[in-house]
Amino acid sequence: MAERARFNPMLAATFVLVGFIYPFFEGIAWNHRFGIQDWLNASFGAEFHDFAGSVVVHAVGGWIGLAAVLLLGARRGRYGKEGQISGHPPSSIPFLALGAWILTVGWFGFNVMSAQTLDKISGLVAVNSLMAMAGGILAALVAGRNDPGFAHNGPLAGLVAICAGSDVMHPLGALATGVVAGVLFTRMFTLTQNRWHIDDVLGVWPLHGLCGAWGGIAAGIFGTRALGGVGGVALGSQVVGTLLGIGIALAGGFAIYGALKKTVGLRLTQEEEFNGTDLTFHRISATPERESGW
Repeated sequence: MAERARFNPMLAATFVLVGFIYPFFEGIAWNHRFGIQDWLNASFGAEFHDFAGSVVVHAVGGWIGLAAVLLLGARRGRYGKEGQISGHPPSSIPFLALGAWILTVGWFGFNVMSAQTLDKISGLVAVNSLMAMAGGILAALVAGRNDPGFAHNGPLAGLVAICAGSDVMHPLGALATGVVAGVLFTRMFTLTQNRWHIDDVLGVWPLHGLCGAWGGIAAGIFGTRALGGVGGVALGSQVVGTLLGIGIALAGGFAIYGALKKTVGLRLTQEEEFNGTDLTFHRISATPERESGW
């Protein structure tokens, strides 16, 4: 939603999302609310498993973001009347890389400490996180044809996907999960932006929404003992739990952002969008080049 969304409506949406939508699905997945986990266990032989949040955190956020950006619309000038795509290149590849790798390094602490207590920490989670990251990098590098934007997002795609099953997969299964995630991100980012004209600036839906959903399902595939996993998972439960998370995210996203669009509006005016939110709302430029006239 960058470059054209109003600031205060985003704050309001965040308040409702964090206060109600995320906790609603988190309660189902991690706290046995509403008896859904018991029903999945009775129906498929195992509960829905999401160790570190491929679905609970990432997929839910990604599908909420898809609803928001569809309601918001593309940046002005992004797509021409005949479907041509105008240039909106990343402002800084070095900062793109820096941001991606800060996240990547921090992910190990995030995934490993999802165990919540020191006595439950598992080296398998760290190894699987590394393997999925490596798979995502290699796949994005090849599928993205050496594009640095894809290459630096490849590890994130793999790490998003491995969150759900990092404690139950064999490392080779984690590698495969990362490879699929890397390809999925690069292909779907290109389709989203260039063919479907969904102006998801940072690729949140392909990276978090789709790779997170893939991670939820992958836990039910590579977490099974037949493929070297620890077991205790069922593909049926993973599919149903993942689809439930997507459904809640889409319903919540359309409801919240739709209500804001109808009441106070989501977009900046054309002049405000041209000037940017930094100048419009914060009264300061984010880029010194603009102020110095370069």
